[in-house]
Parts: sequence; structure tokens; C-alpha cells
Amino acid sequence: MSRLRLLKRPFSVTLRVKLMLTFVGCLVLSTLTSTLLEWGYQEIQPNDSDNYDSIRRTVNERLDNLDKKWTALSAIDSDERTAASLVEQAGEGGKLRAYVSDESGRVLFRSSEASESRLSLYELLMSAKQANNRQPGAAYTAVLPAQYRGQAVYLIVSSKLVPQPGNAYETNEVWFKFLLFIALFVLFFYALTWRKMRQIRYINRGLNEIAHGELSVRLATNSRDELGLVAANINSMAEQLARQQEKERRLEKSKMDLITNVSHDLRTPLTSVIGYLNLLMNPAQTNAPERERYLTSAYNKANQLKKLIDDLFEYTRLSGGEAKLERREIDIHHLLEQLVSEFEPIAEQRQIAIECRLPQAPLYVVADAEKLVRALDNLLMNAVKYSVAPGRVTVTLAAYPKRAAIEFENEGRPITKVQEELLFERFYKADESRRGDSLPDGAGLGLAIAHNIAELHEGRLAFRHEQGRFVFRLELPLNE
Repeated sequence: MSRLRLLKRPFSVTLRVKLMLTFVGCLVLSTLTSTLLEWGYQEIQPNDSDNYDSIRRTVNERLDNLDKKWTALSAIDSDERTAASLVEQAGEGGKLRAYVSDESGRVLFRSSEASESRLSLYELLMSAKQANNRQPGAAYTAVLPAQYRGQAVYLIVSSKLVPQPGNAYETNEVWFKFLLFIALFVLFFYALTWRKMRQIRYINRGLNEIAHGELSVRLATNSRDELGLVAANINSMAEQLARQQEKERRLEKSKMDLITNVSHDLRTPLTSVIGYLNLLMNPAQTNAPERERYLTSAYNKANQLKKLIDDLFEYTRLSGGEAKLERREIDIHHLLEQLVSEFEPIAEQRQIAIECRLPQAPLYVVADAEKLVRALDNLLMNAVKYSVAPGRVTVTLAAYPKRAAIEFENEGRPITKVQEELLFERFYKADESRRGDSLPDGAGLGLAIAHNIAELHEGRLAFRHEQGRFVFRLELPLNE
């Protein structure tokens, strides 16, 4: 399995920065909101100053009321009980203190709340002048002159400035503000992080589906922070797992095909060999020329059977990593000349001409001679076998910086894109209709073996096809 490569891409704002901005934003919003709520509460609920002003207004209103009603008592024969009743009414049933005193300060009438029998008129008059006194517990006094039975008197109404319970913050004011701030911070933090938490839950759900085999699931990657990068890497992982799963499925199918193909490929020549041997076992029914022909055919079939077994064994070694290269310096120019000369009789039988385009000077590579010959033999055999007749196979050798390139070019019947993708697969065979002759068929391992040999030599085997023109290119590192 290929190693998973993590994706890397630029993103605008990192998740760490976003969390820091969210934290600062929550602090600012919580502070502003708590301040506004406190201000609104104070606007709705009266404070101490509002309560003091209300007490002053009540005292002045009661004194004005008392002054208006007291005028009716200016006669000498005024009723004392009526005067006492008016003073009691001015006291609001004990809430205020109301007095009527003479010029010496002796109290003539007083409300039930008042207990003094003599007052200091000077202090009362000075207290009345200090109307802006806002000290809790201080007394507010209002004084007006009047007449009673022809005598000068003073009408007095007084009350202490006491805040109403519950209208001001108590000793737990700091705790109340702190708890309000914490509640607002949690609320704003939840609101501002809701989208990110939803994205994390979305990624978690996608991962869970992938873990249960739903490899077609893909996550949205529209986020420009680390979460978007995580989603992109999860998508890449799912794609690679899907490809690996498909590869393993093909390998499993290939194992089943191996049994079928090997059984068929081995049985066909073996059946022929057995048939020829049965004929040879009855010498009375055959003459000398027939026996010689049967022996030749049996020998050829046996060689074909051996080649199939050798190909299978070689591919198993190469793909299993058991092959060891015995490298030495090889003149690839000379090797190709020798290989082409060996193939010329086979090519002439099929009306195929082999053209060599080789450089004049030798070209050396360090390779395993036996395996390199096998790869070149398979490629040249493939070109000859699948060329249209009459036709031409061109063998080209060229040197490039740090590598040598060998190309086998031929004209054949076009193949589909699906067939192109399967050419280097093991046990893949071209259709018989493409060949048009009776050249021995292989096990479909020739190109797969050549591909593995190229990779063992740190080279590569490439292929291109265009309208029936086939080019196989083998690249090998040069000996420098």
C-alpha cells in the first residue's frame, strides 16, 4: 500500500486565531451587555436619590395641605381636637412627624410619631435650608409660619431620608455582576462556536461512515482553517482506501483467474504431448516419417510447456521480491544486435522486417544480463507477434542524460483504452484475432515480467498507442 500523503494548502485564518478572536469577542460582548442591563435596571428601578426626592415632595405636600386647612383654625375659639386631627393627618398615620409649636419652641400639637415636647426652631430652620442633604438617616424638615388663636405659631413636617428596601444593590452586588457576566460569556461563546462545533460533528459523522465501509463519502472542504484541511485529508484517505480496496478486489479476482489460466495453459500442451506419445506407443499403426513428425511436435509442445512454467516461476520471483540482480557492465548496443539477429528467421516467416536504429558507439549499462535479455526478448516477441503482415518492427536505441532508452515500434490492430490499461497486468492475453498466425501463445506474463525487470533495474517501461501504432519504451540508467 502506498503511504498516505497529507495534503497541505494555505488557509486564511488558523483555528487558534479564530478561537482567540472568539474568546476576546465574548469578553467584549459580555462586558457591554452586562453594562447595558445594569444601566437599564437602574433606569427602571428607583435609586436612593429618587427615593429621597420622593420623601421631600411628600413632606412639602403634607405641609402645604396642613397650611391650607390650618387657616380655618385662625379664630380664637378654634377647636383643639380639630387642630390635633389636622396635625395627625399631616403625619400620614405615623409615617411623618408633624408639629405645631409657638415661637419659644413649645410643642402645642404633634402627630403620633413625634415624641418631642419642645423643639429648637433655629435648628429646624437651618435643616430646612439644607434641602440637598442626601445622607441616609438625615432628617428633612419643612417649616411654615401660621396663626392660632391670635398667636404666632409654626407648622412643621419632618421625615428621615431612608432608602426603600430592594431599590438599591445590596452587599451581594459584586457577586450578582460576576454571575451575570459568566452567564453572558457562556451564552455568547456557545453562539459563536456553534458553527465550528457543527462542522466537527459533521466530520465525526463522516469518519464514522468511512470506518464502517462507506468509502464513497466525501466531506465538504469549504472551511479555510485546519478543520477544512482535516476534511480534505479525510477525503484523500477515503479515495486511497477505495483505490486500495479495488486493487485488493482485482488481486483476489486475479488469484482465481490464475488457477483457471494456469490450468488451461498447462493442460493444452500437455494434452498434445500425451496424444503424440499415445500414437508413438503403437508403432504398427505409424511409419517412420509420421513417428519423426510426432516426436518433433511432442518436443515442441514440451518446450512450450516448459516456457509457460518458466514464465510463471520468473514472474513469481520478480513480483515476490525474491529476485536478486547480478549486475555487470553490458553493451546494450551489441546485445540488441544479437537479439535482432536471432529473431529475424521468425520475423521473416511472418513477413515482418526488423529495422534497427542503433548508434555507432557502444552504450553501456550496469544490469543483470540474463534478466535484461529476458525483458528485451519479451518486448521484441510481443512486437513481432502482434504486427500486421506484411509489416515492420523498428528497434531504436538512444542515449539521454543519465539514461538509455530502447523503443520497440510496430503497426498492429488498434486496441481499446480498457485493453491499454490491462497490457501490463499478469495473465492478460491479446485476442487471437489480433495475431492472424499460429505463433505459440504464452501465459500472458511477458509484458508483466518485462515491467518488473525494468523496475528492479531502477528504470521504467512505458507504452503509448495511437491508431494502431504501438511503441514500448524501456528506460535504464546509464553507467556513469
